[in-house]
Amino acid sequence: MLRQVIIVIMLSVLFGGTSLVSLGSPNIPLDPAVLKLRYLLVASSLLILSLMYPFKQWGFHRQTRPLLLLWMLFGCGLVMSGLANNNTTIFRDGLWQMIAVPFIMFNAVPKAMKKNTNLLMGMGLVLGEFPYIVTPLVLYPPGNGTLYRGVFLNSNQMGSHCATMSAGLFILLIGAWSAKKNAWYLLPISAALLSIFVLIVLTNSRTSMIVFFIIFCLFFGELVKNKKAVKKMIAIALVTVTAVLLLRGEQIEAMNKTLNNNFEPKEGLSGRDLIWGQTLDESDLLGHGSNYFELNFGMGGHNIIIEVIGQNGIIAAHLLIAFAIASFFYTYAYFKTYAKEDCAAIAPFLITVCFWSLSMAEVMFGSLGTAMTLAYMLSIGIVISRPLSGKMQE
Repeated sequence: MLRQVIIVIMLSVLFGGTSLVSLGSPNIPLDPAVLKLRYLLVASSLLILSLMYPFKQWGFHRQTRPLLLLWMLFGCGLVMSGLANNNTTIFRDGLWQMIAVPFIMFNAVPKAMKKNTNLLMGMGLVLGEFPYIVTPLVLYPPGNGTLYRGVFLNSNQMGSHCATMSAGLFILLIGAWSAKKNAWYLLPISAALLSIFVLIVLTNSRTSMIVFFIIFCLFFGELVKNKKAVKKMIAIALVTVTAVLLLRGEQIEAMNKTLNNNFEPKEGLSGRDLIWGQTLDESDLLGHGSNYFELNFGMGGHNIIIEVIGQNGIIAAHLLIAFAIASFFYTYAYFKTYAKEDCAAIAPFLITVCFWSLSMAEVMFGSLGTAMTLAYMLSIGIVISRPLSGKMQE
């Protein structure tokens, strides 16, 4: 029990620490020292988790080695891009992805977790993102008639953090349903998810709303397998909605003001299509370096594949696409293999869906990425360290 508590705390520090880079708003400017603190928190949590890893268990199951190979080839593509562009940032990140990620995130951390890996990951995500969601609600509550951005630079960042936390909550909720927990255990999780949904609406972040809806569909697909669970869900929903309706009148009025002022359809892809088009037109095999988007557009590519094409080239982008497709296949195979013995076996597949959905309109990669990036890496590690079903062996 103590071991699992320590692991959850370290995962919370890991996910929460890496999200520090998202801070920064007109109210709370980002101090450069925060970036150093970010690396310190991430490094210390990974070090402690790695020291808990039983080194005699090194290795990956043969069925999942193709997935590992694709990732290492992608890292090799980054290294080649860094050398070709004389870019130390890309070269450093390539070595991290090719060598450190397989050893730490694919092997040491998931094996250190041992039992209940998926539930522990869900708890870590929730606790890691908790301060970024609750603190701004206390300091800067919504209701001033503008899009809600909390302590972040823009509302889309607030929305993506809400989506990340909702992924952790859905993992816990699915695990609780599968374990047949009583309604009182499920009620706080359901209320938290409803609150997260309201916040996403207040941010008017389309990507985060889509991600939330997709994850909810995965949850609902698991829910309808049990008719008794459907009745329990209806009861919990009624109680939760009633509690929300008991909010003070001025709170509801403030929320309505925000929605009326800001909940309007956004134009097309908000200029992303112009960035994507120019990047594709200028693409080459090994990319243009880490400063390509900043120099040409003054902002990121808002799409993980476009980011890789512009910075690292077509070779790395194709390898990443191959890895993405394979990760969907392997995480779903893991879910089907262990669904009966692990109440939260859907977690790696759910995280994979969430990560790639967010990646279609947000920047998710970097030296460390975001909390969802690290959760995705950890999910891959959980999958590739265990054998899959008989169908995979054929």
